Amino acid sequence: MSNEQQNKIVAFPLLKERLVEKATDHMQHKQFQEALPLFEQAYELDNKHHEILLGLVICHVELGDAGIAKELCEQMLKEDIGDYYHNLQMYLMVLIQLGHYHEGYVTLQAVIQEHKLPSEHAEQLYQLLEFCKNRMNQEQVIEEQTEEEQLEQFKSFTALDNIQDQLEWVHSLKTKRIEKQRVFLEQLFSSEAVHPIVKTVALKTVMEEEVDIDFMITKFGETKKVNALQLQRTTPYLFAEQVEAQLTEKLEHENPTLLQVAVEIWQRHLFITFPFLPGDNVKLWTAAVYAVSLMMQGEESDAAVAEEDGSFSAAELRKAIKELKEIEEISFI
Repeated sequence: MSNEQQNKIVAFPLLKERLVEKATDHMQHKQFQEALPLFEQAYELDNKHHEILLGLVICHVELGDAGIAKELCEQMLKEDIGDYYHNLQMYLMVLIQLGHYHEGYVTLQAVIQEHKLPSEHAEQLYQLLEFCKNRMNQEQVIEEQTEEEQLEQFKSFTALDNIQDQLEWVHSLKTKRIEKQRVFLEQLFSSEAVHPIVKTVALKTVMEEEVDIDFMITKFGETKKVNALQLQRTTPYLFAEQVEAQLTEKLEHENPTLLQVAVEIWQRHLFITFPFLPGDNVKLWTAAVYAVSLMMQGEESDAAVAEEDGSFSAAELRKAIKELKEIEEISFI
């Protein structure tokens, strides 16, 4: 094919429009993973199309890639693509998700000083300005907290009678500089008085923030050193997935209802005991979860019979069943 012929090749008619339409449909159904590659293909055809850029921003935000979303918002603002003040609101929301409150405050304050805000956007933008200012002030207080003040904070935390209140406190860590809460978190993870579920939620919050900090965590009499950033990169565990896969293979066609019960029991067990794993014997834990699932459904299970291939003993099976049942008893708070 000659260069002249190659230069004459064009995209299929209305390809961009079809890609945007299909991607938007996926996005409206919250299928962001499916929508993203379609928006990316459309972006290659037109990198200054507002609807495409907006779709990319939303997908990246929903999929946890706020950094990429920030760059796309900056492109729209810099190149004046679409409605400036709508893009500005989107940009500020992304900055807030990233925890860049100071950057959001400075950006919005500069816009307000230079321009008279349109009435349809003024209220929302002033609210965002106030929100960023309040978060900046909170961060300043946190940064100034001494070790003694964080220990007092932990005492207040454990004094809460309702575990739901403790969970709300833990969720609020997302609005703070987690690395500045190290002493508080060390106490939370090491204290036997804190419910295992609260510890799991706190640890997963730290993981989501991708904080590179080591913690000693204690659960059910066991203690181990964990690194939140490393945990974020290594979960989910292959062992846990293999147990679920074997349960699915055994029950998917035989008893779908029992399968659902079994998977829920297994996932609750993993969540509450996280970051500890119950072991590495896939067949043992598949059999144990299966047995407990039958018990939960009011059916009998002969836990005294070991696996025929000798991969575990009857005693090991009884012990695993006991552990699963004990965790089930504290799983509903």
